[in-house]
Amino acid sequence: MRIRSFGKAIVETAVMLLLATSLCLPIDVHAQRRAKRKLPPVQRVTVALTEKGYEPTSLKLRRGVPAQVTFIRKVSATCATQIVLLDYAIKRDLPLNEPIVLSFTPKKSGTFSFTCGMGMLRGALVVH
Repeated sequence: MRIRSFGKAIVETAVMLLLATSLCLPIDVHAQRRAKRKLPPVQRVTVALTEKGYEPTSLKLRRGVPAQVTFIRKVSATCATQIVLLDYAIKRDLPLNEPIVLSFTPKKSGTFSFTCGMGMLRGALVVH
C-alpha cells in the first residue's frame, strides 16, 4: 500500500511540474503556423537606390510572414532621400550609404508600391 501511494505521489508531482512549466512558456501562434507550413521565420530583402533607381524594382514577399526590407541609398544626386510605403504607413529617411531596415508583416496579397518622398521613383512589393 505504501509503494502504491508513493508511486501515485511521484506521478502527480510530475504532472503538476509539467503543467506549471507549460503554462509559463510563451506561445507564439504565428511561429507555430510558420513551422507547420515550413516558412522562414523572417523574409529578408535588400534594395539599393542607385543612379538607375531602385534595384531590384520589384520584391516578392509571402503574405503572413514577417519581412525585413533593407534600403541603402548609394547616390547623393537624387531626390530619393526618403522611402514611402503608403499601404503600410511607413515613411523613413534614407541617409546616404546607411542601411535602413523596414520591418513589417504583409497581411494582404497584391501589388503595393514604394516610392521616394516626392513619388518620382517607384518600386513594387508583390505579396502572394
